[in-house]
Amino acid sequence: MKRKFNFFAVTGLVVFFAIAADLFVVYQFNNYETRFLELYGAQQDGYVKAMLEQIIRLGDAGTEESITEVIASLDATASRYWTLSRDNSLLFVKSVMETGRYQGFADGTYYAGETAAAFLEGLKRNQVGHQVIYLGQDRFVASGTVFGWRGEDYRICLLTYDKVVLEDNILLECRNSIIIILSLLLALLMILSMVMSRKISMQQSQISRQEAREVWQNQQLEKLDRQLGLEYAYSASRHVFRRSMLDGFLDELFEKGVEPLHFAVFEVETGEDRERFYQRMKAALDSHVLRFSMDGRLVLLVFAGYGKADSERLAGELQSGEVRRIADFHCGDREESYKGQFYRFWEEVAGE
Repeated sequence: MKRKFNFFAVTGLVVFFAIAADLFVVYQFNNYETRFLELYGAQQDGYVKAMLEQIIRLGDAGTEESITEVIASLDATASRYWTLSRDNSLLFVKSVMETGRYQGFADGTYYAGETAAAFLEGLKRNQVGHQVIYLGQDRFVASGTVFGWRGEDYRICLLTYDKVVLEDNILLECRNSIIIILSLLLALLMILSMVMSRKISMQQSQISRQEAREVWQNQQLEKLDRQLGLEYAYSASRHVFRRSMLDGFLDELFEKGVEPLHFAVFEVETGEDRERFYQRMKAALDSHVLRFSMDGRLVLLVFAGYGKADSERLAGELQSGEVRRIADFHCGDREESYKGQFYRFWEEVAGE
């Protein structure tokens, strides 16, 4: 069975594929970003180690103010800054001014969120580690460690806003270029697929209409062939009928009231003479004269609706040296069926 092309189904599949491909690309690039941030975090751990070494150099003469001064001396922005806490209390955040806002707050308050809290709790003593964390809606690369100083444990962390890492990296330009190119290719694929699907659908509809028209034309031709075949089969001007069909014709003529009838019997000598006689009948007689091949060498002509003089004249013209007219019967009486009258006449002919 021939399946119909579905334009909407194909278009839906193409759109679904394009969306799925786009989501897959975005997912992979998000993985790429996360992986790159983790690599950056490994480099950032070195800054934390360097800061820890400077704090250790302060020795016993140093104070917490000395430590915060060292940290504050470094350039800090909203995108990259340090935090320092002791006993879960914040000692330094970004800058001296910013620290005042968080004075007395627990570091857990600042590091709110599941990933940030997990990072803070996972810091190990004298071992720098990093993690990608979220503070609110912002993502950061956080590096930190726990160090002991004067019998107290301190947490020092360096946080870098992810966009600083990604937007300053040449790989971001490559990523954006790839996304743009892939988006354009997917959009082009969708447009081309929709156009081709629409074109195929229109062509299929056109083919269906042409096929339906061809079926209709074939049906009309078959109908015409049947009509022509029937007309040809029962055309008296073209055919010589077998004797078995005589009764049907006589009944039909009687029911339709065709009169008078003239039965003329001819005898031919050979088969070749009979064929030539048939050819002469085609040229001389019309469709109102029925022709029947009877037993042996006899041929019967039935002149339907002819006057006696006309039928006698035509029958006489058909005689030749090899064709003899041996009997005639004019039937104008409808009180008895034509078939009954003919067979009484035929018995006399056959008796001769």
